[in-house]
Amino acid sequence: MLPRASLVLLSLLLVVLAGCSPRNPIGGGEEEQLVEATCGATANSWPEVSSNHIGYEGNGASSGDFLWNFQLADQFGDTTCLSQFLGNVLIIDVSTRWCGPCNEAAEESPELWAQMQEIGPSWILTLMAQDAVGLPATSQDVVDWVDQYELEYPVLLDHNEQTREAWEVLSFPLFLFVAPTGEIVERIEQRPDDSDVLGFVQQAVEQWSGDLRPSE
Repeated sequence: MLPRASLVLLSLLLVVLAGCSPRNPIGGGEEEQLVEATCGATANSWPEVSSNHIGYEGNGASSGDFLWNFQLADQFGDTTCLSQFLGNVLIIDVSTRWCGPCNEAAEESPELWAQMQEIGPSWILTLMAQDAVGLPATSQDVVDWVDQYELEYPVLLDHNEQTREAWEVLSFPLFLFVAPTGEIVERIEQRPDDSDVLGFVQQAVEQWSGDLRPSE
């Protein structure tokens, strides 16, 4: 049997490698389904909802589901919807400011997103769930995160962690690899390698080519 000190160090190493457990665990009660039936014209700087996806709802947050639509405030305070980005390959993460792997992913994400866009129409979307001490994130946390890592893609405030609870996020970061149709191809409860992200984007561009938006 390993000494107690060795067990503690091993546990800490597993947290770093696999992701960070929530500091504010999900409580009991019925799962809240954050579904918006429609998300039409939007007053923000992101893409408009395409005609193919008006009325998109989704049905879950597990692999094989079509991700629930949502309406969350972005770094500019504007309402932003998942359905605006359908027709693109999507990498969606749920992150916190205190989580080391979340910060590492954000630091490398501008270069990663540029590589994704070279492959085909694609976006990164980040949902900010908690602040630096494990409390629900605020709009200032979102702005500070964007400024710290010079992000140009949407970073959304998960108000009172409602989306995190509905998606049953048990470890940070959570990454969803989402096809242009909204289907969740893979749900990963840790930070994936950049090569895995780019490999998925390449595969999705080829497999769902008929569902892609025209490149800008």
